[in-house]
Amino acid sequence: MTDSIQKQLDKLKYQLHLLGEAVDHREYPIPSLVLSLDWDDEDLNKAHDIFEQYDNKMEDGKEVNWRAFEMELRETFGIGYQTVKTIILAFFDNGQWQNVCIAYAKAYECVEFHRITRSKNDF
Repeated sequence: MTDSIQKQLDKLKYQLHLLGEAVDHREYPIPSLVLSLDWDDEDLNKAHDIFEQYDNKMEDGKEVNWRAFEMELRETFGIGYQTVKTIILAFFDNGQWQNVCIAYAKAYECVEFHRITRSKNDF
């Protein structure tokens, strides 16, 4: 790749990063998440697959290991605990995987999760 093309790609990536910071994460939680984590559709689908796997366990009445859930997210995306919280909050704010988000938030209580654990959606 030529230096000129690489420079243009770097510039676009930087601009998208800034756009991601400007997107209201409460109004557009998933687009904001995708932009902030530099995900593509495949990454988003992987996240949905992980949440679906644990949602199915809950629906089947199986015991869920929330540490394993967290580690699967961390290992799949090469992220830390703070970013896991960001993903949980984005899906919750988008109305997706509510059962998983609420159960994880209850298992790992922190200030950021108060809006989940204290919400009227709590059941």
